[in-house]
Amino acid sequence: MFITFNRVRLDDTDAAGILFFANQFRFVHDALDDFFDADGHSFNKMLFEYGFIFVIVRAESDYLAPLTVGDNLEIHVMVEKIGTTSFIMLYNIYKSDDHSLVGTSKTVHVCLDRVERTKLTIPDLYRSLLGKHTFAGQ
Repeated sequence: MFITFNRVRLDDTDAAGILFFANQFRFVHDALDDFFDADGHSFNKMLFEYGFIFVIVRAESDYLAPLTVGDNLEIHVMVEKIGTTSFIMLYNIYKSDDHSLVGTSKTVHVCLDRVERTKLTIPDLYRSLLGKHTFAGQ
């Protein structure tokens, strides 16, 4: 499991003063970016050095409690499954102050050639990184 942090800002909220639903996806995408950066394999390297990209083909979220401006978040990132050309990520979002679970998300990613946009086998380097964070129950 990988852990990263974020914070709810004013522009993350809606007219009711709570997290706008789509911004939970921004938080998990930021967490995914941190996940790859932490091991030295950034999205920038994928795109410009290695020539492939991971695109999201499915995303889902559950909202378990409202979030407001200033809430500090702890995001737990896990890999649920690694296939030949795709993988599934799980995210648990907690409020940092009381460690209450406030949201969950799941994303499915497919590896594509950056130029041709055709499916590729996940490169061994990234397969290894993903494998280090596979959900213990799988």
